Amino acid sequence: MSTAISEQHSSESLSVAVARRLRGQLAERNIKGAELARLTGLPQSTISRKLLGGTPFTLDELQGICDVTGIDLGFILVGLGNSVPTPPRDGERSPKSDSVSDRRPLD
Repeated sequence: MSTAISEQHSSESLSVAVARRLRGQLAERNIKGAELARLTGLPQSTISRKLLGGTPFTLDELQGICDVTGIDLGFILVGLGNSVPTPPRDGERSPKSDSVSDRRPLD
C-alpha cells in the first residue's frame, strides 16, 4: 500500500486530507493563518475555513500557497514527495510549475 493511501484515513475525503497535510506543513514552518492570509491575499476567515476542511481549496489557491511558503504542492495533494523543501529566501518566491506547459506530450 502506498504512503498516500495508508496515510489518508479511510473515511477522510481528499479535500480534508489536503487541508490536514497543509496544516501540518504550515505548523512545521510556524506560519499562522493571519500570516498566510497576508502572504496570499485571501481573507483570514477563508483560510481558516479551508484549513479546517469545511471548504475545499481550489488548485490555484493551493499553488499560490505553495509558491509563497515553499511547501511542495505534490506532497499537499497526494502525500508523496519532499514534505520539507527548502523555503524561499526573503523576498524570493518558489518557482512556479509553468515549465510543465513547455513540455511536449509523449508519443
